[in-house]
Amino acid sequence: MTSELFSRLIVYITEAGVALLLSYLLFHFSRVYQQPYIRFWFLSLLMFALYQLLVIAKWALAAPVVADTLLQFGILLTSYLFALYLLRGMLETRVSDAAMLRLWSGRRLTLLGCMLAVVSVLAFVFGNNMAQWQEYFQTHLRLLVIALLLLTATVIVLYRIGNSVGQRLAAIMMAVWAGVYIVFVVWYLVSAQQQAGIRAILIFKSAELFSLFGLGLALLIWQQEHERTTNLQLAAKTRYLNRYDQLTGALNRDALLLQLQERMAASDSTPVYLLMLGLDKFKTVNESVGLKQGDQVLIQLTKRFESSILKPALVARTGGDIFALVLSDMHTETQLQFAVRHLQQLVEKNFELAVGQLQLTCTIGIACSVSDSNSAEGLLQKANIAFHQAKRIQRQSLAYQAGMEDETARLISWETELLHAMQHNELLLYFQPQLNLRDNTLDAFEVLVRWQHPQKGFLMPGQFLPFVEQLGLSRKLDFWILQQAVDTISRWRQLKVQLPLAVNMSPLHFQQEGLKQHIQQLLLQYQISPEMLELEITENAAMHDMEKGSNHIVELQQMGIRVSIDDFGTGYSSLAYLRRMPIDKIKIDRSFVMDMAGNDSDMMIVKTMITLAHGLGKRILAEGVETAIQQELLKNMSCDAVQGYYIAKPLAEAEALMYFQKQQASLSQ
Repeated sequence: MTSELFSRLIVYITEAGVALLLSYLLFHFSRVYQQPYIRFWFLSLLMFALYQLLVIAKWALAAPVVADTLLQFGILLTSYLFALYLLRGMLETRVSDAAMLRLWSGRRLTLLGCMLAVVSVLAFVFGNNMAQWQEYFQTHLRLLVIALLLLTATVIVLYRIGNSVGQRLAAIMMAVWAGVYIVFVVWYLVSAQQQAGIRAILIFKSAELFSLFGLGLALLIWQQEHERTTNLQLAAKTRYLNRYDQLTGALNRDALLLQLQERMAASDSTPVYLLMLGLDKFKTVNESVGLKQGDQVLIQLTKRFESSILKPALVARTGGDIFALVLSDMHTETQLQFAVRHLQQLVEKNFELAVGQLQLTCTIGIACSVSDSNSAEGLLQKANIAFHQAKRIQRQSLAYQAGMEDETARLISWETELLHAMQHNELLLYFQPQLNLRDNTLDAFEVLVRWQHPQKGFLMPGQFLPFVEQLGLSRKLDFWILQQAVDTISRWRQLKVQLPLAVNMSPLHFQQEGLKQHIQQLLLQYQISPEMLELEITENAAMHDMEKGSNHIVELQQMGIRVSIDDFGTGYSSLAYLRRMPIDKIKIDRSFVMDMAGNDSDMMIVKTMITLAHGLGKRILAEGVETAIQQELLKNMSCDAVQGYYIAKPLAEAEALMYFQKQQASLSQ
């Protein structure tokens, strides 16, 4: 082997070694950073290394014709794939269009490389008369195609090129590499020699090695610069999130406290007001229109605050649907109330969502730096206390007053005790009979709740139900009562007592989704017929959203559960609502029955209610019957059923069973 041939072999081996080393480094980085463009760069340089190794194998081995053809196919395929994968990697760094990237997917580029290699080989396997063109097609045309792909990749990199040294160097080296191929082909075509000399090939391969080394170095620099930029962006994002809410761009709690403390320190005796603003029933909004639409509401609301005429000095989102707004330059109570009302109007303005328009209300708690706290943390705490107090007493806005903490602590104590009562069966069901006036039989028992408190003794509903509503435990209590009532029906059935139980539903629970499914699960669990369960809802619950309320009632009736309107006459009492609501029974409120005997107006109202209910095909029951005269008057007015202390007071379970047995015995006589 001559020294020139040995030098040529060394250049090929060096190119293969450098390409393998670079591809290994890129393979390692692709596993670490999981970036598609690095993976294509790795594949590109791996193909180039295989290309060099196959050239060495073809040159060194005296292979048979078939093996030689396969080696030539491998050389063509790997060289084309080198350029195609490099082009795809550069495309990945510039194009974000998923459709474009799918069009130039790795699978399609591999198929394209295979097609080019197959055409270049088969054209000369079956065409002996084209042997003189083989060198042109398989070497020079291939080099021109690769040069074109390298120039295309260069143009892609130059498009939107930044200040990156790696990107600039990569563009230069790909252009140089393409230039090397083009110069070599042009030199060969215009040269008088039919075959390139070893010296010319050594120069060409050395230039190719230089281009490979330069491009590999450029890709490594580019990748490191990209990751450094990414890390800087992540650090900047982290710093941003340390101060701002990711969803809305408003300040977060920590940044609010920091800036609020600075403002309070600079304001001297000038009052700074902190308003805690929360959206009413926002959880229901998320459940009905979806979390994404709920997020849009929060984003739109933040923009309204920031672009408002009375723009708050600071706007922060402290969690969920809760915003903290700082107002300064408020020197009078009138100015403050005007600003509060303005903020409420910003919330009440319709929100434009993909699902349509949405209207909301809000609750605001107010704290003042002069009178309530001289620290940002304390002011936020006082505003939060005022906010929750406003929620509990259903006020749109409320300023902090001394002593509210005691009320909060008392409610927390009540919450703990109520939850403990439900878990340990301290709550008791009582049953009040509903008497049918037509045949003097029992229609049902209404289920009422009492509390046998371990320290406070026996508590009536009025002593703890207001706290249940304020603490938002109505749904939980309703579920507990429903389960206990269904369990009671199941146990009574074993005692041959077949009597429906009527259970009161809180308005909030009745309006929420999931009630039907929960009742179905209970009926299935205890194997109870739905006709044994009746639900009582107030007028206001049914009228809050008439269409939605009507749909809920229809769903329950389709299950076989009867629905009645409780406390009729104290709410809307609309004829349209009575006609549209598919209810089974109307319960006249006790306030009309109480003075009926001595008040002609109440007498006429009750009589009208009875006539109206019968005209609409609904049964009617009068509550609060406490005298024989009241019962007789109601019977004469054709009232269907009555309930009250004259019939029986609310009874414990054992007493209710005894009452039922006595009533059955009296009917059998």
